[in-house]
Amino acid sequence: MIHTKVGEDLRDVAQPTISVVTPSLNHGRFLRQTIESVAAQTFRNFEHIVVDGGSTDGTVQILKEFPHLRWISERDDHVVEAYQKALAMARGQYIIQCCVSDGFLDPSWFRKCIDIFEKDDEVSLVWGFGQTMSEEGDLLNVTFQDFFADPPPQKQDCLAFWLASGFPLPEGNYCVRSEVIKKWFPDAQSSDWFRVCPHLGFMHKFFTQGYSPYFIPVVANFGRTHHDQRSQRLSYIEKPGQAAYFKAVKEYEKSILSGSVVHRFRNGSSQVIGQIQPHEVSSLRKSIWRHRLLRSRLLRIDPYALALKLKERILR
Repeated sequence: MIHTKVGEDLRDVAQPTISVVTPSLNHGRFLRQTIESVAAQTFRNFEHIVVDGGSTDGTVQILKEFPHLRWISERDDHVVEAYQKALAMARGQYIIQCCVSDGFLDPSWFRKCIDIFEKDDEVSLVWGFGQTMSEEGDLLNVTFQDFFADPPPQKQDCLAFWLASGFPLPEGNYCVRSEVIKKWFPDAQSSDWFRVCPHLGFMHKFFTQGYSPYFIPVVANFGRTHHDQRSQRLSYIEKPGQAAYFKAVKEYEKSILSGSVVHRFRNGSSQVIGQIQPHEVSSLRKSIWRHRLLRSRLLRIDPYALALKLKERILR
């Protein structure tokens, strides 16, 4: 589907199925490519919301070039405030997050996500592969490539995998039911690492509240690395936040296996559709350890790469 003007037909979307939300702050140099990659999706019933934190680099002038966008530009006290503003503006049944320096590679990604949701009401989130992009715009490695040969478990079976690894589903492409993310995404009142690392905070709530993901084995998006990205600028607070996340995953694992917490599974409407019974705890424990062993980094790295890493350590 080719459009003579970027997003021209999107101005007429009255009731979007998908809302794409983009937080922004002084990254105008990437903004056009991000907007155009979203607007190139073949599924057209969506809206694109940009919440800008009061940029001073020409971002607002760029936003004005695209009349299909819904956007605001005002100062935010915290990144979760920007996300909460975007979520409040979102009208779609499903929400996709797209950072201002990122974008989409698969033009059919939105349609593929919708197809899964329409077929299975137990699924609350759909995700796929991401690919790294350099600051200059060169495509680099596809992330989590081992999933091509050995895909992660689907739906309820993914709980054991998450408990074993703490694996956070890639925020750059996952599509999630609106009511789920609006209910559980951290806000300004959230404490500790939930505010510092809001996507990890949402992942923790997503799994501990019993929702189920679905994996599509396609390269959906690109995530750009650049010198002033948040993970580098704020590494002094994000790294402790990440450590706290993995600690919380471990604590939830212990609580389930000890029987102090009963894990309940929910469908996309947040209705309880099942739970882990006492006689199933032993099987869950085995699944966790199976994932922990078979998916360990040491077993998955090829011998040559392992030798290079060992050599690097020796020469330090």
